[in-house]
Amino acid sequence: MTQTSKARGTLPGFGLLQRYVTALTLRPMLLSLGVVLAGLLLERVLRIVDVLAAAGAPVYLVFALSASLVPHYLGFAMPAAFALGVFAAFSRLSSGAELESMLSSGVSVWSLAKPLMAIGAVIAALNLLVSGYLDPYSRYSYRSILNSSVSYAWRAHAPAATFINVRDGLTVTADEVDNTGRNLKGVFIEDRAGGLETLTTARAGKLEVTPDGKQLQLRLSDGVVLRNAAGQRPSTLRFRDLVFDKTFALEAPPFRPRGGNERELTLNELWSEMSEAAPSAPYRKLSAEFHSRIVRSLAIVFLPLLIIPLSMTMRRQNRVANMGVAALALILFQNVLQIGETLAEKGLAPAPLLTWGPLAGLVAVSAFLFTTGTDRPGDSAISRFTDQLSALAAAAGRAIAPLFRRRAAARG
Repeated sequence: MTQTSKARGTLPGFGLLQRYVTALTLRPMLLSLGVVLAGLLLERVLRIVDVLAAAGAPVYLVFALSASLVPHYLGFAMPAAFALGVFAAFSRLSSGAELESMLSSGVSVWSLAKPLMAIGAVIAALNLLVSGYLDPYSRYSYRSILNSSVSYAWRAHAPAATFINVRDGLTVTADEVDNTGRNLKGVFIEDRAGGLETLTTARAGKLEVTPDGKQLQLRLSDGVVLRNAAGQRPSTLRFRDLVFDKTFALEAPPFRPRGGNERELTLNELWSEMSEAAPSAPYRKLSAEFHSRIVRSLAIVFLPLLIIPLSMTMRRQNRVANMGVAALALILFQNVLQIGETLAEKGLAPAPLLTWGPLAGLVAVSAFLFTTGTDRPGDSAISRFTDQLSALAAAAGRAIAPLFRRRAAARG
């Protein structure tokens, strides 16, 4: 390293070209991260809104629940965004002939890949922090909010004209609910508990605190109760004033402590539990969760070795095919790792073998593609394979075309 580079504070192996490639990678990566994360969250938000509305819980809780999901989806979004950023950067270099100019001037692809692997290491560390420490707490927070807002949600804070499943077999709806949420009009209650179907309708209803001040009771006025038991004649009761025979909790009971599931444990807690004589979960589940989190994060470091040779092509057709191959490789890795994790949880083989094995396979394939496909842009085992498929498809088309022409002529 020269004195000039030292004066400018340039890191070893991180010169002008490396900074240029890094900038080309970071811009689409950050954009992709926002798009992928927003897409994943939006799909889940729609389901959360449905769940909250069906339970009669305040819809504003969707923001708290969505925030609790961010660490979980970051674990999916960060690797995907990084892969897209690397692919976009080298595709641009290839299509603009910049990459050929760099190679012809003596710059190696490896020198351009090293800073990207350094970025991958930083992203891997962030991903390990998120999945290993933030996600367990946010996952527990998500379940805690659902417990307090959905499982025990109906305290007459229900939207009008909406059927609310209060608890097993009990459904409540009202035509009108005032701003306080305590005064109802046009009440309908269906209770199927204990094998007895009871339908209750009332002109009006009011939620009020029980005499002991611990629960809520529903006082109904001007209504009818219809009871229908199997093998018996239905019975009808008309009333002017009736206190419904079931009460509702003012507040949800305390949620269970964190750690009821191995996914709610941090990496340190997983390691500690694995060392316990009587762990909170089976050792095989704890081990599978511990190793899979580390493997998923480490895989990010080696993504440039897989993506760079697949993006080094100047032909648009090959670029699209190679992008599909890259996406298929990442999906295959995730599925194989998930299968290995499941098999490890069932105790069919040690977790380190079934989780680190897929990572070793990904590294081997990536290293093979990188060492055999970076000397000449666009010339790799994958591109040659796709070229052969294209040639076979073209030959098949030429062979079949005369048949269609003769058939068309015969019909004419």
